[in-house]
Amino acid sequence: MKYFVAVAVLISITLAACGGDKVPTDIVDQNQVVTRMNATANARKYASEAHPGVDTRVLMQSDSSVNQYCRYGDGWTSGEVIDNATGKTIQKIKCQTNGTGKGINGCMPEAVFKTKDYAAQDGKCDTSLTALEKFK
Repeated sequence: MKYFVAVAVLISITLAACGGDKVPTDIVDQNQVVTRMNATANARKYASEAHPGVDTRVLMQSDSSVNQYCRYGDGWTSGEVIDNATGKTIQKIKCQTNGTGKGINGCMPEAVFKTKDYAAQDGKCDTSLTALEKFK
């Protein structure tokens, strides 16, 4: 009996990751926080390389496609690089929430993102994402 319960739990987790079953609100909330934190970590590295010598800060959103049917979202979030001296936005950016391999440290200008094939995935659940780990 324990075997069948374990298999049922694993199947439900797998389906939830693929957009199948509904996941609890607390998991959605946690994953939205993790996507914002991961994107912010990527954005800070990006801003320091893309705007050397400029005192910047970044403001990143969470992945808006994370919901009860899309546990890990689309893997991207929007944000801004801001010049601390003037308080003005230097650049609008898109950053990965679940990796660092695209662009510079997982981020790129929003206009560049729109030219990429994977931009079509923006706002749609990426069912190939199977986990969401906090960046260290």
